[in-house]
Amino acid sequence: MASLCILLTCCGAARQAIEKEAGPVAEPTTETATAATEPTPAATTTPTPEATGTPEATRTPAPAAEPVNLSGALAECRSAFPDQIAQAVARASCVIKATGLVRPLLPFPELLDRENALRKALAEQVQARTMSLLERNVQIQKLHSQLLEEERGRLSAAPADASKPPPAVTQWRQSNGESCGRLGGDSGTCY
Repeated sequence: MASLCILLTCCGAARQAIEKEAGPVAEPTTETATAATEPTPAATTTPTPEATGTPEATRTPAPAAEPVNLSGALAECRSAFPDQIAQAVARASCVIKATGLVRPLLPFPELLDRENALRKALAEQVQARTMSLLERNVQIQKLHSQLLEEERGRLSAAPADASKPPPAVTQWRQSNGESCGRLGGDSGTCY
């Protein structure tokens, strides 16, 4: 999660907590050429395994990547952009960034790309008030359903993969159900 939330502005509190744990780290976009040559505080106080004579085989492996927290990222979007009409474009951009976390985990990421392209186009219409929020939800729900059907068809034609999909993939697949196209359908699974 650390590496994923650093890329998203919508990770807010999670990013701050991670940064506090990790200590000060220069952002890649703000690093200067001279910063790369200056030692960081951690580099000057923490000895390397080579310096301590620790063999490579006894080093502690790097921690495994944290699972994608799609729910948290989407909750950040809802919190940052609560007005679904006046802030529709900004909220859609945030949701697109959040669902981008799931993209590399999907067997067919272009399906998510199609959904996000529609999400962006519909958000512009909602914010311009040429489409209602309910109409937008219905269109997203219909496309999402079609995309899942297409994914099922492709997966059945492909060799069987016995591995269980990551929870974030399952969450994306279960999102935007029929209830999202009804009044009051703004639950955590409608985005």
